[in-house]
Formats: sequence, C-alpha cells, structure tokens
Amino acid sequence: MTTRLDPIQKPVHIRQTEIKTYDLGDHQVLVEATLKDTRTPPPSVDPSAGGMVLVHDLVARIRVQGPDLTIVAVEAKMPHIPREMCREILPDMQKLVGLRIITGYTQQVKNLIGDVKGCSHLTHLFLSLGPAAVQGYWAAYGRKPGARSLGNPAITRVIDSCRVWRRDGPLVASLSAQVQKEPKGS
Repeated sequence: MTTRLDPIQKPVHIRQTEIKTYDLGDHQVLVEATLKDTRTPPPSVDPSAGGMVLVHDLVARIRVQGPDLTIVAVEAKMPHIPREMCREILPDMQKLVGLRIITGYTQQVKNLIGDVKGCSHLTHLFLSLGPAAVQGYWAAYGRKPGARSLGNPAITRVIDSCRVWRRDGPLVASLSAQVQKEPKGS
C-alpha cells in the first residue's frame, strides 16, 4: 500500500465541474453549474480505441432574486447519462423554487432532492450553486453604495456562515465599527 498522495499514474476517472454566474439586472443572477465525468472504458469496450469515455454530462441552473437570494427558477438537464431512468428525477428539481440561500440551504436541498429523491450528481451541483450564487450576487451588486454595510441583507445573511464571517470575529466587528462611525441620517 502506498502512502503517497501525489498522482504517479494516469487517472482512471476525471470529474470536471464549472460554475458561472451571470448578472441579469434588477438584482437577479443566473448561476449555472456543469459536471462532466469521464473514466477508463469498461472491459466490454475495445481497449485499442484508447482514451476516456464520457459517463455524465449534467447542467444545473438557478435564477436568484436578490437581495434576499430567493431561487425563482430552476433548470436541470442531463445531455449524457449512463441510464435513461436517471432523467426520471428532473421534474423534482422544481422543488427548489422558493428556497432562500441562507444558513440551512445545504440541509434543505438535501431534504428536497437528496438521496433516493434525486440524483447524487445533480444534488452535488445544486449544493454548489448556493455559495456560488452568494459570490456571484456579491460580484454583480457588491460595489453599489451601501453594499458593504451591516444594513445590507446580503451581508447579514452571511454572518455565522463560516469562521471568517462569525458574529464575534474581526470582520463583523470591523463592519460594526463602520456603522457606528457613519453620521446619523446617512
């Protein structure tokens, strides 16, 4: 058994995920995730063909309305899958419409489409879309006046979402100090 963690051979499986966010205007963003799995061919495939074979090609999209980051539309596609029955769960992805991307988002997604209620690969994508929507919304609207204020719901929503944004941490203290320095009525 090897204890090395650096790869020394050709991979037998490659998973590529990519997430992009688009500003739609009016405080809306479209967040799109793609997943492609390739792997070495099964024994039934002629090895002389070489290369990896595509197993999964999936797309997940959400349209998010800010500033409260509510999912207002969902789309999931499966251009390439190993079994046709995988597509049976596609209509169930609509259960995510109305979900807010706040603390507890991960558990809500798992409850709605996780395990046998969905596809583990699409669930992975929709879980990844939550934090990406926060980042994408911030990239689109975070430079506007007042955006970096504790009065902004986009800021208060991330408090206690991770160690950096913990309520008793230096970043939140710094934002609180800025609020206290602002002149009254501004």
